Amino acid sequence: MIDPVCIISHNSTEPSSLVEVVFQIVDKKFNIYFKSDENTLLSGNAEAFLACALLPSMKMGGGQIVTKGEVSHKFLSALSTIQDIYCTWQPSFKRTEITGISTLKHPPSSQKRVGAFFTGGVDSFYTFLKHHDEITDLIFAYGLDIKLKDTVLRKKVSKKIHEIASEFGKNVIEIETNALELFDFYVNWGKLGHGAALAAIGHLLSPSFHRIYIPSSYTYSHLFPWGSHPILDPLWSSETLEFIHDGCEATRVEKVALLSKYDIALHSLRVCWTNPYSVYNCGKCEKCIRTMINLKINNALNRCTTFSEELDIKQVKKIVANTEGTRAFIQENLDALEKNNGDEKLRKALIYVLNKPDMPHLKRFRRKIKNHIKQIWKRIF
Repeated sequence: MIDPVCIISHNSTEPSSLVEVVFQIVDKKFNIYFKSDENTLLSGNAEAFLACALLPSMKMGGGQIVTKGEVSHKFLSALSTIQDIYCTWQPSFKRTEITGISTLKHPPSSQKRVGAFFTGGVDSFYTFLKHHDEITDLIFAYGLDIKLKDTVLRKKVSKKIHEIASEFGKNVIEIETNALELFDFYVNWGKLGHGAALAAIGHLLSPSFHRIYIPSSYTYSHLFPWGSHPILDPLWSSETLEFIHDGCEATRVEKVALLSKYDIALHSLRVCWTNPYSVYNCGKCEKCIRTMINLKINNALNRCTTFSEELDIKQVKKIVANTEGTRAFIQENLDALEKNNGDEKLRKALIYVLNKPDMPHLKRFRRKIKNHIKQIWKRIF
């Protein structure tokens, strides 16, 4: 018998607005909660808990995940392929077994509600606007990209999302969770964790929905290991709930072209990931700058009221394109400018960003050489 790596215990047998789960992973315990508004009940099913536990367990060497309850036959069958993907992306990961549960083949859902995870960013706006005739609910997960302690920013974002929903006659579901504590301790949130967390939240909302859209981050031409991925997200589905990874066919420039047709989008767009002093968009971080370039290319920057800063070429040149994702986004902007004979100064600035050396790498190299010289100096004297 393989020793358990993760033991899951929870208080939820009936639908509730608060689901609390304890994950005992080797010698560490995590008290994780999911909380919804009073009008939304969370199911607390085993699929959600397994989605949370899988990555930490694989990181810690596999073994067993021990829990109780019933789980979808389709979901459980797909966990083998999900683990294949993770093990390919992270060769140090080990496969894990699931014990203590029984499987059921659920009948297809009779629900007609369709959800979409929504943050107010470019990707989520694109997916919503593309499918707004079908989507009934916007799902905003608080505690993932907005820190739980930042209640000021949460209120700002919540207000905007409700305004967007009201404009289109849609419902808003807000889920508060500290699940980031669990994922962050074991894996990189962007590269691996966030897709599984979204799947967990989606299953907590089952069986109220039969389909939930997860907005894409990258195009089909720029795919690499990432927590939310077109080959991974659909595998989290069950017989009653379908996950769809949406938007890989469009670049960020093309996504902004769609949302720039809607004033409500230009008055609500939120992309910043630094949010100093709870500001909506700082206008200075890499993500703000490249989104402002997207808007400028689409002649919409002056109409986007959520950016108070002007696009500064000096700030553009400061971007460090040292990841696959950043380089892909910069290249998309450059391609769009060259295709449309856009701003020449901006075009040259983007070329400079793509071709300049990786300064952090050089700084580390210089520091290493300096330390080496110090060691030699000590040996001599």
